[in-house]
Amino acid sequence: MIVLNWNGVDDTMQCMEHLLASKGVEFRTILVDNASEGDDFRQLSGRFGSHPLVDLRRNPENLGFARGVNRIFAELLALGPERPRYVALLNNDAFPDPEWLAALVEAAELRGAGAVTSRMLRHDSPEKLDNAGHVFLNTGEVLPRGSAEPAARYDQPAEVQGSCGGACLLRLDMLEDIGLFDEFYSTGYEDAELGLRAWLAGYRQIYQPAAIVRHKVGASIDKIRDLDYAVTLQLNIHYAYFKLMPVAVIVWNLPWILLKTLGLLIVPAVTGRWRLLKVQWLALKRTAGQWPSIRGARSQQPKPRLTFRQIVGGQEFFLGRYWRYFYRFVLKREKTIFER
Repeated sequence: MIVLNWNGVDDTMQCMEHLLASKGVEFRTILVDNASEGDDFRQLSGRFGSHPLVDLRRNPENLGFARGVNRIFAELLALGPERPRYVALLNNDAFPDPEWLAALVEAAELRGAGAVTSRMLRHDSPEKLDNAGHVFLNTGEVLPRGSAEPAARYDQPAEVQGSCGGACLLRLDMLEDIGLFDEFYSTGYEDAELGLRAWLAGYRQIYQPAAIVRHKVGASIDKIRDLDYAVTLQLNIHYAYFKLMPVAVIVWNLPWILLKTLGLLIVPAVTGRWRLLKVQWLALKRTAGQWPSIRGARSQQPKPRLTFRQIVGGQEFFLGRYWRYFYRFVLKREKTIFER
């Protein structure tokens, strides 16, 4: 179990209290303070420093999520035959039910999954879902499944195309095979890219509705949310898609990708959503600037184990989802994630 803290000690205290009440499975927690600016580490040391199930550490600098977690992944993989079978990730602002971890392990064992994702509920509105795994659009986006929908609709296990890194279980053998988080990512989307890579490599990824956590949506990201974050998020989507997808799949989807891109430029311009337009334009410029890095990363990827037909068949066609976005963000004038 890995929990990272960065300037969020109150949430982390609550998260750890919930986690240490877990039942039905043996575990230990590596709790890492990612160079918080205040006295977070002192407070965590006072509460958990001598706890037998907690290995408390402090990074000398803020490594971010991907680098901070990868350091622990590498340490566990280096244990060889003595390493655990699974590693779980939990956001410090996510509060698990006592059976959460046991439910994840049970699903992994029964279904032979490489990854198992949780039923993440919104902390302030637990009747609504935050995340039930990931879906992959034919226009390149990896998106949370069921976000803001009634949680009761998602009460059955399902195969998904990735897990939210805020509350999931990963098989270490899978990580040894496909690699760790891509450290290109500094502000999110690393879990989406890892899930997409696992899916292309043929690993089963399962949504387990019995594994319940309540998540303070945005509590971590709000600390760094600004224009650069919004642009980087869109860049991250482009990077993952063009790094991982076979040429045939890109060509097949290219008309829809171009249509979506034009829409994201034209609609904000017509409706006066200048920040959204700026984000999309800057993201395209940054993607062009990163193209040598994308090509270099792409050249190092193994051939997908899924066929063209399996990849195309596993995509969700974008239009239905984007029509709902049009209704919410254009007709109803709600703010998009890129404008917050």
